[in-house]
Amino acid sequence: MHTTFSITRVTSNTCSSASSSSSSATIMTSTSTLTTATTLLTSVAAFLLLSVAINCHIVITEAMPGSSLGVHVVRSPESAVAPKGDEVVFECELNLSPERLKWKFRHSSKRAIDGSNFHYLSVEEGYNVTNEDRTSKLRVFVQLETLGDYQCVAWFGSAAIASTSASLTLVSITIDNSNGYSRNAIRWNVAPKNCALIRCGIVTSNPTAIWNFYRNGEKIQQTDSVPTSGALILNTVTSKDSGNYTCSARNPITGQEVKLPQRIDLRVDYSDRTPPYFLAQPPKQVTARPGDTVVLECPGVGSPPPGAVWSSPNVVNMNNNRTHMLPYGLQINNVLTEDQGSYVCRLDNGIAPALVHIIKFTVLEKPKILRGPARTSANESETLELECSATGNPYPDIYWLINGVDTSEDKEMLHDGRRLVIQHVQKRHAGIVQCFAKNEVGEISEANRLNVNPKQIHGGSTAGGNVPLRLPYEHGGGKNKGKKKHRTATMIPPSRPNVTRLSDDSVMLRWFIPKNDGLPIQFFKVQYRMLGGGSHKLPRENWQTTNDDIPFGKRNRNLDSLKNFTTSVTGLKPDRYYKFRIIAVYSNDDNREGNTSAKFFLQRGDALGLSKSNLPVPILNRVESVSSSAIMLHWSLPIAMTGQSEVDGFYAYYRPTSSAGEYLKATVDGMDTRKFKIDMLESGTAYEFKLQSFNELAASEFSSIIQGKTKKSLSTITPINEALDPSSKASDVENSVYPLVAGAAGGGILLLIVSVTACLCVKKRKNSQTEDQNKPQLDHMQADFVTPQVLSVSSHHKNGSSGSRLNGVLPRMNITPNPLAQEADKRNLF
Repeated sequence: MHTTFSITRVTSNTCSSASSSSSSATIMTSTSTLTTATTLLTSVAAFLLLSVAINCHIVITEAMPGSSLGVHVVRSPESAVAPKGDEVVFECELNLSPERLKWKFRHSSKRAIDGSNFHYLSVEEGYNVTNEDRTSKLRVFVQLETLGDYQCVAWFGSAAIASTSASLTLVSITIDNSNGYSRNAIRWNVAPKNCALIRCGIVTSNPTAIWNFYRNGEKIQQTDSVPTSGALILNTVTSKDSGNYTCSARNPITGQEVKLPQRIDLRVDYSDRTPPYFLAQPPKQVTARPGDTVVLECPGVGSPPPGAVWSSPNVVNMNNNRTHMLPYGLQINNVLTEDQGSYVCRLDNGIAPALVHIIKFTVLEKPKILRGPARTSANESETLELECSATGNPYPDIYWLINGVDTSEDKEMLHDGRRLVIQHVQKRHAGIVQCFAKNEVGEISEANRLNVNPKQIHGGSTAGGNVPLRLPYEHGGGKNKGKKKHRTATMIPPSRPNVTRLSDDSVMLRWFIPKNDGLPIQFFKVQYRMLGGGSHKLPRENWQTTNDDIPFGKRNRNLDSLKNFTTSVTGLKPDRYYKFRIIAVYSNDDNREGNTSAKFFLQRGDALGLSKSNLPVPILNRVESVSSSAIMLHWSLPIAMTGQSEVDGFYAYYRPTSSAGEYLKATVDGMDTRKFKIDMLESGTAYEFKLQSFNELAASEFSSIIQGKTKKSLSTITPINEALDPSSKASDVENSVYPLVAGAAGGGILLLIVSVTACLCVKKRKNSQTEDQNKPQLDHMQADFVTPQVLSVSSHHKNGSSGSRLNGVLPRMNITPNPLAQEADKRNLF
């Protein structure tokens, strides 16, 4: 994964460097030889661009495989069979060094076809784990408590990849009594020259047992018999082979030997001509793995001895150099997948009827993933479907892990065979998704990346959660008169949530928003964090965010009173510590978190001696429509029964009847409260309501559901167009003459006033001309106090002593509090 990123960066640098070289060569061209060099540089540039294109193409092409995951398990732990008291070492290796590597264990009593029921092992619990760079070793002392499945999980940041699992099994050997055994010896009469196959019974041994056979109490030497598959084969029997046969099986590791109770009394003697028959019914179904050697048994006897002819209706090229005819069956060496099918053995000795035996031969295959999960990017809260197809014999079970966690433990996950559906993608799902295929022969996995695009938050970048708001002009005294002022609206955070136990896997949270005039809140999100277990040590988890958006509801611009909120958090695990906090998302799409709750321990109900029946169930009597946005609930409690717990309050649940989504929730404090108003509802909308009673430890069963409908809002529309009669129109025309006459008279008076004022000003200027000649000029005073910066003029216009006056010419200067007008003056100056 890291290698892929570095290759991509090198590709980018290579391309840019080559382009820069081409540009530098072009810029440094001498103007004196421009004509000659142009042709040369054109060729060089073309060559460089071609080289860049080729190099970039090569590197990018090599980087394409890096689009896969990039990290994989080199060596998974291997299954082991060991005696009690022995020590077994499991080893796991990755191609890259992980940030941390841990082991998971599932006891044999909890074994399942998927990846569930695992728990992490820790050094504190006494497990011997050694991690070195990319390798981890787990040493296990074999005992009943340690038998089961082991799996390693490696973390790369928040993403994790898991190995296939290995099983630890205890060495054992037992007699299979499913078919029963006769207390008396079974007597077989066989004509000479037949091939007899003696099997005393079946044992279950791990690993495969070693068989011993006895005739009349004496052990038969290996040179006299060929033991195979728990059977003794006697080729071309004679009277010397007559006797009483018994068997025993021994475990090759422990040496434990069991003696089978069945005895066979074999008598070899001449008899009348008889058609073929079986001394014991041979197996009709046989299984083997690729590469094994297997014998399809067909040990018929008769007088005279019969011969066998083999055929198959669905196996092509059955007669090859890997198959051999034996007196008691058909041997297939180095089994291949194409050997699977039905085999027909026909025994005939010339005496009717012939004996036909059909064997179904199955070749077991390890799972093989045909198409693993694709590299996927999904948006938060959307639905995602992944597929994984596999093959194998028997057909493998498919299960999924995301960051080492089995998807069956996530309520957001649905998986049906090869399909995995994430109903609501969450940020915690980002990382590595793995598809596992497993059958009795083996297990395989394939992994890929799952990227989650979080909900986009568009807001201001002002630290502390303050967003500047532009307000109208605020006029005051002093230098800031007439200038704009800015005021910040604060994002008021939610309060610290109060946590109440709801059930073994859920809690109820309550919080409030105080009275304020800050930014409006759109909705809330809830976050929680598991801090560890009570009796055993568990690693802390990262903060998790629930998927639901908890709406704030209707509100005015300013929050004029304290507002309470309630929601539940499900999917928790009992006997663990948790912390909770509330995130508010505001009208500017920014967010802010409230204070974290106190540490809360979620206890099991049976440990507390609680059940939902301990709390009285409220009786919801009626709902009353109060207004277009409010409904009043009325309820009562049944007569208290012996053993019932006291009630601290009630939870009210409501939602529109047209919705199948989550209920909105409200908390009603006080055991004596019998009515509650739910406001900020939609007008003219039908809702359904239900109640629960609760105390600090649990909540009751739900009441029956009752529906109610808010009132419709009243709105009156006043017509604005009224018909005008002719008399009113004439009156309007008549009245319109007066403004014209008044305007003409006013204009004449204004002209007269302006003429008089002009004459007075001319006369005054002549009288004061002599006095003003001794005063400094106004333009010189302005030049002394007004710098080029104030005039919005650059200093490079200075020229000698008159530089500050722009070569003796004073520009027009406007003083305005409007920044846009200042920008316009700059354009006029230049």
